[in-house]
Amino acid sequence: MQVNLPEILNIPPKIYPFILNFNKYNYFLLEGGRASGKTQSVARFLLYIAQNRLVRVCCGREIQNSINESVKTVFLDLIEKYHLNYDIRQDSLTNKISGSKIFFKGFREQGRVNIKGLEGVDILWIDEAQAIAKTTLDVIVPTIRKKNSVIIFTMNRYTRFDAVYNFCAKRKDCLHLNINYFDNPYVDEKILSEAKISKETNINDYNHIWLGYPLSNNNEFLLSSEMIDKSINLKYEKDDYCCLNSVMSVDLSASGADLTVAKLFEQQNSNVWLEKYTQKWSESDTDITKGKIISLFGSWSPKVLIIDADGLGYPIWVSIQKIIKNALAFRGAKKPISKFALNARADGYLALKEYVEKGYLKLTDKNAIRQLEYIKKVYKPNGLIAIQDKKEIRKLHNESPDFADCAMMALYAINYCSNSIIRSYAEEISSNVQADFEPFE
Repeated sequence: MQVNLPEILNIPPKIYPFILNFNKYNYFLLEGGRASGKTQSVARFLLYIAQNRLVRVCCGREIQNSINESVKTVFLDLIEKYHLNYDIRQDSLTNKISGSKIFFKGFREQGRVNIKGLEGVDILWIDEAQAIAKTTLDVIVPTIRKKNSVIIFTMNRYTRFDAVYNFCAKRKDCLHLNINYFDNPYVDEKILSEAKISKETNINDYNHIWLGYPLSNNNEFLLSSEMIDKSINLKYEKDDYCCLNSVMSVDLSASGADLTVAKLFEQQNSNVWLEKYTQKWSESDTDITKGKIISLFGSWSPKVLIIDADGLGYPIWVSIQKIIKNALAFRGAKKPISKFALNARADGYLALKEYVEKGYLKLTDKNAIRQLEYIKKVYKPNGLIAIQDKKEIRKLHNESPDFADCAMMALYAINYCSNSIIRSYAEEISSNVQADFEPFE
């Protein structure tokens, strides 16, 4: 494509449609691997626009702890290189000719989405958009409603079920461009050498880092994308007698940003379990949460109820188990039952993995499916398998894996406890079940 552009718009030709069609779309998604020129190209174009007409531009990220985490440095290097006339402040850049303003913002503050200052924005650019949570996206998109305003996403997505990627997919008002380092004529020899070394030493890392493939193709993850698809599309014959068996699990909110999630898993035949219902709520009042759990238990009538009893969840379990005799406490850090797991949490996730692999589990909840795709295994020096810490997951994905953990607890009960509990239930001796989950013989 032969296009005459000013020097500041020296960008990979594969990104030309972004510039040439800028007035034709509401959304732009530029995605791919490292060194593809996505960030540099968008920054150059925004500086060019801001130099030539009055615009208000926000450059945002999910979490921005300091201005150094923003794309400000990219802008400053270009301003210096092309001698652009900008007034440079700590958190903004103002063009002295046009009056255009470019400012930098983190959307999530103290667990909540902050949209202050976004109402009059002409252009919103979200770099590292793979970190944007769906809850953030749901708030931000309706806020950018000024006439002819646009939102630009640049990213290297972590998972197939990425919130931004799925939002943009198949939208007629979104221009989607995929670009990688070999599409960038400005990439230097050092980068080409690094990409070659990565390809030769670790193909999974190469595929994600340099080609922009979702991380879930990496064998560090608990479940591959193929395994998750197998669970989603699982076909089975239903045995109505087996459907009498069911397990309800509850993952309790541990902080203001977390959700309480309840699920019902129902046995469909001698092997298969169905993720039948999911309920979620955000409520700081523990009495209300207790009431909702009891209400759902009455509505769903499960044979087994398993509740997250770690931390703030313990007093809720203590209260509920006085009312519901089959309310069992799950404590993720407790000793494992299997010989491969580090703790009970790893037991539960490994059980879930086994059921998916064998074709014994049909997942239906989109949030659980999305979160399960990024859950990682961690191998300890003693050979035991742990699951990535929830705090680390929250830092990487800006959400707690509440839906995945809720599914995990249900599979823990199904795999290690349910048969004995159900048998005890039938014999009306289930009150003898130990809450610490000693193995049932």
